[in-house]
Amino acid sequence: MFGKRIAALQATSVLSDSGSISNWLILLFAVVAIMGAYLLFRLYTRRTKIQRKVLQRKVEKRTSEISKQKEELEEQSEKLKKAYEEIKVKNIAIEEAFEHLTNSFSKLSDLNREKDGIISIVAHDLRTPLNNIEGLIQLVSMDGNLNDDQKDYIDKIRSVVRHGNEMIRDLLDINQAKNQKPELKISTLQLGEFVNSWQANFEKSLSSKKQKLELVGDYQSLEVQTDQGLLSRIMDNLMSNAIKFSEKGTTIFIDINEEDEQLVIKITDEGPGISEQDQQKMFKPFTRLSATPTGGEPSNGLGLSIIKSLCQQLGGKIKVESEIGKGTTFIVSIPKQLEAVTA
Repeated sequence: MFGKRIAALQATSVLSDSGSISNWLILLFAVVAIMGAYLLFRLYTRRTKIQRKVLQRKVEKRTSEISKQKEELEEQSEKLKKAYEEIKVKNIAIEEAFEHLTNSFSKLSDLNREKDGIISIVAHDLRTPLNNIEGLIQLVSMDGNLNDDQKDYIDKIRSVVRHGNEMIRDLLDINQAKNQKPELKISTLQLGEFVNSWQANFEKSLSSKKQKLELVGDYQSLEVQTDQGLLSRIMDNLMSNAIKFSEKGTTIFIDINEEDEQLVIKITDEGPGISEQDQQKMFKPFTRLSATPTGGEPSNGLGLSIIKSLCQQLGGKIKVESEIGKGTTFIVSIPKQLEAVTA
C-alpha cells in the first residue's frame, strides 16, 4: 500500500511539473507574441511617421510652388493690366490719327480732283495759242524772202511749239491714265511697213547730232494686232530719249523680234548709262534723273512714266538694263494679239 501511495505521489508530482512547464511555455509564447506585436507596431508607426514627413515635405514643396506660381500670376496680371492700359491709350491715339488721316485723305482727294481739273483746263487752253503760233509760223514760212537767220529763228520757234504740244499731250495722258481707262484702237499692223515709215520721222534728229540708227531683227514679215498710235508713241519716246541723252556721232540700235507670242523691242544707246539709284525712280512722273541731254534738249521728266503707262495699256511691260558708262537698253514686251489680253 505504501509503495502504491509513493508511486501515486510521484505521478502527481510529475503531472504538476508538467503543468508548470506548459504554463511557462504559454507565458513565454505570449511574451514573444506581445514583443513581436510591439515591434511590428513600432515599425508601422515609424514607417507611418516617415511617410507623413515625406508627404509633409511634398505638400510644403507643392505649397511653395503654388505660392510662387500665384506670385508670378499676380505679377503677370499686373503686367497685363499695365499693357492693357497702354493699348487703350495707343488705341485712342490710333483712332485719332486714323481720323486725322481720313480727313487729310479727303482733303487730298479734293485737291487732287481740283489739280486734275486745272491740268485739263490749262492744257487745253494752252493748245490754242500754240496752234496760233504754229499757224503764224506757216504763214511766215511761205515768204520766200527769208534769210538764213530768220529761217533759223522759225525753226527754233517751231521746236518750242512742238515741245509745248508734246508736254501738253504728256500731261493729258498722265491725267487720263490715272482717272480712266483709255479706249484702245486695235488694228492689224504690218510691222515691216510700220517700222520703215516710223524711222523716217527721226532722220532729221539723227542727222543734227551725226548719229546713226541700226535696225535688226526678224520683223519685216511680222504681223501684230495692237493700237498703232500707242505703239508709235512708245517707240517715239524711247527713240527721242536715246537721241537726246547720247553724244554726237554715236549709234542707236533697235532689235525687234517675236518671243513667245510677244513683240519684243530693244532700244540700245551708247549714252552715259543710268545709275542704280536713278533706275529705282526713273518711271515715276516728274522725275529728273542725274543724266542730262547732251545737246541742251528740253526734258520734262514725264517721258518714261508715260512709256510705262502706254506699255501697260497695251498689256505689256518695260524694263531697263544699264551700267554707268556702258549705255542703256530699254526692253518693251507687248502681246502680238491685243484682243486676247483685253478680252
